[in-house]
Amino acid sequence: MFAKASVRVLICALLLQACSSPAPTELSSREPTASAQPTVIASMKATPTAASMPTAGPTATVWPPVFDLFSLTDIRDRDSFVVTITEKNTVNGQLTELTNTIGYIKEPYSAYQMNEYTGGVDQTYVITGRTYTFTGSGDWYISAGSNDNLFSKADIPAGNTGKLLEAQFAGQEDFQGIPVYHFVLDPTPSTNANTSIQLEGDFYLAQDGNYVLSSHWKETSSQDNFTQVYEVTESLSSINQLTEIELPADMLEMAAAAELPLALGLPLPEGSTFSGMIRYKHGIGVDLYQLSTPKISIDEFLDFYRTLPATDGWTVTHVGHVNLHQEDCEFTRECVMISKGGTQVILYYNGASIRAEFDWPHLYSPL
Repeated sequence: MFAKASVRVLICALLLQACSSPAPTELSSREPTASAQPTVIASMKATPTAASMPTAGPTATVWPPVFDLFSLTDIRDRDSFVVTITEKNTVNGQLTELTNTIGYIKEPYSAYQMNEYTGGVDQTYVITGRTYTFTGSGDWYISAGSNDNLFSKADIPAGNTGKLLEAQFAGQEDFQGIPVYHFVLDPTPSTNANTSIQLEGDFYLAQDGNYVLSSHWKETSSQDNFTQVYEVTESLSSINQLTEIELPADMLEMAAAAELPLALGLPLPEGSTFSGMIRYKHGIGVDLYQLSTPKISIDEFLDFYRTLPATDGWTVTHVGHVNLHQEDCEFTRECVMISKGGTQVILYYNGASIRAEFDWPHLYSPL
């Protein structure tokens, strides 16, 4: 049996080999195949491409808004406004109050400030390049140019929010029809040198422009039998609505007084210009004018008047020391006395500017 099986296996193997092998003629006609070589692929170096840039567009808005004191803009970027700042200081129940009202027009520049305090009102107006101040006691102060101190109480651009840095966003609202962000500082207690302090307040920021429209803070402090409540409120109104600022009727005389040296033709070294003027209501009746002038020596200044002929009604009556003069003309410096009709003027030069004193009561005399 085993022999028969072996013969069968051998016969099958021979048959399979005969079926799978190509014919001799087939083998002779086929060309030899080139030996297989690995395919060479060109090196694909990565060419660096420009970093992907975000599409230009508005910066994503932080929400909820966060207060940044240093990002605030100047309210003077508006065309015009009125801002009112009220300070209240209550010490052991005794209230002291101060109110500042400031009006402003950007072009042409003009402004005013009303400083109301117990017992009086100081008024300051900046018009046509001059600043006029009329104090509650009746004194006059006039100066050439504008005065940035006019806005000191408005605390631009902070808008009196410096104590409210920890205030939290409370929501979106309208303030005088303007969309605003409202921030609130809840009552926050602290202790400093045995003094209990509590601070609270809120403010409104314009969504468009990021400027302070309104702010209020109150600080309450107490120690033993002492209690103080100090609060500041600031509010912006009449935004872009003011059209003109003029001197009030009780200050019109000041504008005329500023022009007096020019109107009377007071002889001055060439190039001298008005710098300022002071009138003390309860003074000695002498108006004090300050005049800028090109720098010359004191001797050149005095020689100008020593050789000045009578002109336009003015006569030099004295060059030398002056009796009762409040500066140093009486003892250490020579000055000029000049008159026109009933107007007497003392000219004092310090090497940098001229002080012209209109001596209406004729207090001064040659020494």
